[in-house]
Amino acid sequence: MAARERALAALFLALLAAITLWNARSYPPGDGYDAAQHSEYAESLIGEGRIPGPETRSEYYTPPLFYALAGAATEAGEAAGLGEPRKAAQALNALLALGTALLTLALARLLWPGRPVLWLGALGFLCLLPVLVKTTAMFHPEPLSLFLSTAALFLAARMVVRGAWSWPSAAALGVVLGAGQLVRAFALWTFAVVVLTLLAVALTASAGRRRALGALLVTVLATAAVAGPWYVRQATRYTNPVVHPHNEAAAVPLWERRPLAFYVDPGLPEIFTHPYRPAFTNLALAETYAELWGDWYGVYAWEAADRDPSAGVERQLALQHALGLVPTALGVVGWLGLLLALARSRLADPARLLVALLPLAGIAGYLYFTVSYPTPDGDVLKATYLLTTAPAWALAFGLALDRLAHRRSVRLALLALLAVSALVNLRFLVHGDPLGGLL
Repeated sequence: MAARERALAALFLALLAAITLWNARSYPPGDGYDAAQHSEYAESLIGEGRIPGPETRSEYYTPPLFYALAGAATEAGEAAGLGEPRKAAQALNALLALGTALLTLALARLLWPGRPVLWLGALGFLCLLPVLVKTTAMFHPEPLSLFLSTAALFLAARMVVRGAWSWPSAAALGVVLGAGQLVRAFALWTFAVVVLTLLAVALTASAGRRRALGALLVTVLATAAVAGPWYVRQATRYTNPVVHPHNEAAAVPLWERRPLAFYVDPGLPEIFTHPYRPAFTNLALAETYAELWGDWYGVYAWEAADRDPSAGVERQLALQHALGLVPTALGVVGWLGLLLALARSRLADPARLLVALLPLAGIAGYLYFTVSYPTPDGDVLKATYLLTTAPAWALAFGLALDRLAHRRSVRLALLALLAVSALVNLRFLVHGDPLGGLL
């Protein structure tokens, strides 16, 4: 990487570190998604050595790894005399976000060597992605799930690219995949993508097939060894180790649980004229997009429990939705282009299958979950549940940007648009609007 590219990468990383650490200091730990339940879980696990049960409204069906780490960080915060000891857990999430960005950059360089525009585009997309920055500010398990998922992608890609089919490498990959499943069930789709990729490599390899299959077996066994006890516990107590036991819609066939509008209605024009709840409730595209780029639930830029957002916040939310159009479109185009390129080349670069399959698996899993558990208030539709796919979308964005950057007619205009959008986006990303007078 040239000096100018290293400097720009360092700028993105420093910006992410500054924003997330500021937010850890500024954002109240009791204001995030299901914050009270997450705190209760951590306190019960560390203070009493138990996982909360279904007798209380809690996150009892969520695996315990984040709560163990967050609870330990909270105790360390108490020992250090922090006024709000949970801030230590939020700071931990900030470090995990920075680690995810570093892993994404390393993954980009591994899979697409010699493509600095792609590397920096992917890094910039990830560092300035509102749903990542917003969720990282909270007392929430998703940043740890994202970090472990990205680490697994990198380890799997390195195995494939280098042909490093040793059992220690495969075991390390399995441990990371298993640890991810001890944070959130959404890590299952990362596991599925890794297994499918390794299987595809083994079946298409002209040499080393047995070693690749052996590495796949070790990976699966190591994953089972780490995550298996949790699934056994859940199956023993609640019948199904993955599906939530309390689902009032379970008697209704899956395809009848949501109307057609849920899948196809984009929520226009309200997504720009009224960009917060309860507008376009239970419209999957609109509500997910609003949480991806804005704050539909009112847990970050405004307080939904008290009132509608102020006129200034409403304008910013509408602007956020407009700012997200170009990077979203580039991400989708880059992803579809990657799928097409892999199909045409007959998996000439099989490690890239990890990036191509992850969004597909994430969307399928997200739809299955949100269709399976319909709620009147749309509460299950959160872009946070798709956060583990963010590095793949970032790389897809980088691919599209790299392709367009070679066209002089659009390069300067596109880069100028993205730069201005990023600057305006900063006002939303930094909690508490301290940049309001500057931007």
